[in-house]
Amino acid sequence: MTEPLQIVLARLARVRPSRSGFMACCPAHDDRHPSLSVRRAPDGRVLVHCFAGCPLEAVLSALGLRLRDLRPEARP
Repeated sequence: MTEPLQIVLARLARVRPSRSGFMACCPAHDDRHPSLSVRRAPDGRVLVHCFAGCPLEAVLSALGLRLRDLRPEARP
């Protein structure tokens, strides 16, 4: 079974490690410098935040994912 963090990271461009997880280019806007923070919460959820201000729904839509895809218990 593939965990949610791996699924999200595989769909992003220019992924690099950061202090708290990963940074990547946001797929919801024309991002030339990575502004999307992606990390795993202690409960296994994937937390996603665009520092340019894109709503989570826009980021997930651009990735072809749903909110439930960020939770480990939602995976088949």
